[in-house]
Amino acid sequence: MADAGFFKGTSAEQDRRFSDKELKLMKSMKFPVEFEKKVDTRKVNMNVIRPWVAKKIVELTGFEDEVVIEYAMGLLEDEQNPSPDPRKMQIALTGFLTGSTGPFMTELWKLLLEAQEDISGVPRTFVEQKKEELRRNRENDSRAIGESDRRTRLDEVRDGDRNRRTFSDDRGGGGGRGFGEGRGR
Repeated sequence: MADAGFFKGTSAEQDRRFSDKELKLMKSMKFPVEFEKKVDTRKVNMNVIRPWVAKKIVELTGFEDEVVIEYAMGLLEDEQNPSPDPRKMQIALTGFLTGSTGPFMTELWKLLLEAQEDISGVPRTFVEQKKEELRRNRENDSRAIGESDRRTRLDEVRDGDRNRRTFSDDRGGGGGRGFGEGRGR
């Protein structure tokens, strides 16, 4: 019998049973065009992205799941791979976010693309939302100040009326008891 070597049979690469399932999934799924653009996470301020990711995952799952949040952030903050593949990330998160994974990843990727374009690493969308929030707060504050001023003026007018009534009552102009009235003089 001829010696065929120590190992016999086929290798894992040659056997179809051990093919890359993730690669098959990526070929079968449709992804948004935004996923074709690379993101360098070193240019993104992750301290700003993390709260958004956490809030969005809580909205989608209905409860705060630290494991999923940390898993998603771990996929983004991988130091060995500063340019994560959004398609692989979507496939990895599908088990946790199910049908909402696609819209979540699309929105996240758009924010990351915006953030890497900005010098500060913050998405323009966040900056605009913050400006709008500050404008609304300022508007509410000015309304509250205006209401406070109006109430103060109203109180001053009321106090002025009270003082005039008291003064006219003291002079005996009122219909109440004046000097010497009703005491049996």
